[in-house]
Amino acid sequence: MWPFRKPDIITATISPQQLTLSWIKKNKSKIEVKNHKNFDFKNLEFEKSIVFNPTKISSLVQQFAQENNLKKATCAMAVSGPTIFEKILTLSTATPAIQDLQIKDLKHLKWNYTYLGPSAKNGFEFYICGIKREILFQYKLLGITSGINPAVITTEKNAHIELYKHLNRKNFRHSQLLLDMQSHNYDMHTFFTPEIISEHVELSDTFSATKNHALATNIGLFLLGTKI
Repeated sequence: MWPFRKPDIITATISPQQLTLSWIKKNKSKIEVKNHKNFDFKNLEFEKSIVFNPTKISSLVQQFAQENNLKKATCAMAVSGPTIFEKILTLSTATPAIQDLQIKDLKHLKWNYTYLGPSAKNGFEFYICGIKREILFQYKLLGITSGINPAVITTEKNAHIELYKHLNRKNFRHSQLLLDMQSHNYDMHTFFTPEIISEHVELSDTFSATKNHALATNIGLFLLGTKI
């Protein structure tokens, strides 16, 4: 067996307001955030979550890769904004057939779903997200033009679910995941407090978890990227 070194992963959270890039490593069981930067959008670069200035965004990703000497990196990206369809759906079964998940809004979208857990109101809850294929292609092209092939393109919520699973590991339960999501109005940004992040993640001295709203998202993206 001749194992090859996997490429480094640049994680990117992109919204109409901001681009956040992280370089994250994993040494044994410890996650280490090597670098983390925020770039505010001021000239409609990503208006309504559509890439209007791919040259500017690509240059930021390229610059970040060069600063950290990441020559053969891949990218894991979370996208948010009005072009993303998201819905929590309650079904009567935990193992639905594909037709049980059909929603009119998904007809022309590339979509997927994630099982959350048993609902207290009977039934089982699922998180569904979708995106237009032409918009998804924009993001793929953005990664390619940056010289960094996209390995994962998903939503912030999926990244948060992955981080939650990692932090709980052997103690992970779908029922508790759903309870925690509901208690935070399905916005897990507020679940991952700076204290939780600092306890499980090694941070560079150059930034603090208290000032980085997208840090939890990017860590979850890194975990998703390592599965590819």
